[in-house]
Amino acid sequence: MFNSELAEFLAHSVELEAEARERYQELADSMDSHNNPQVSEFFQRMAMEASEHLSEVELIVGSAALPRLKPWEFNWLDAEAPESTSYEALHYRMGMREAVSLALENEHAAQRYYRHVAARSNDPETVRIATKFADEEQLHAAALERILQQLPPDAVHARLEDDEPHLPE
Repeated sequence: MFNSELAEFLAHSVELEAEARERYQELADSMDSHNNPQVSEFFQRMAMEASEHLSEVELIVGSAALPRLKPWEFNWLDAEAPESTSYEALHYRMGMREAVSLALENEHAAQRYYRHVAARSNDPETVRIATKFADEEQLHAAALERILQQLPPDAVHARLEDDEPHLPE
């Protein structure tokens, strides 16, 4: 049903959004277990948004078979899918400003990826869909930027530990 270039692009898009949903859910669960409900709820909303994006891609795909790519066959611009927040960027005491900033970086990374695909494709349908996805990511980034502007600064010492680590002697 799809030409090979479009099919591979859609396989990447499915993986990108599935990875984003999974990672945001992991982040939400982690923040919840560390009693950081505000950030947990934010990451939960981001997981739901990624799930909606995934549904949009799946609607385009329909019943068509996409190539089954092995993890090393994905052609991302970086080491991981664009909307996969690094675990190293996470801290159990992170504030909303930091959480929204991470999500904003993800939206920009996804937008860059989709624009990259559109710029290098010779297939008009791949260009059209990749451009549409990039434009959607740009809108999401703009919404996050508006949220960020309304947030107060995170606490200065939020990452300082209250207690020294207790190590067995």
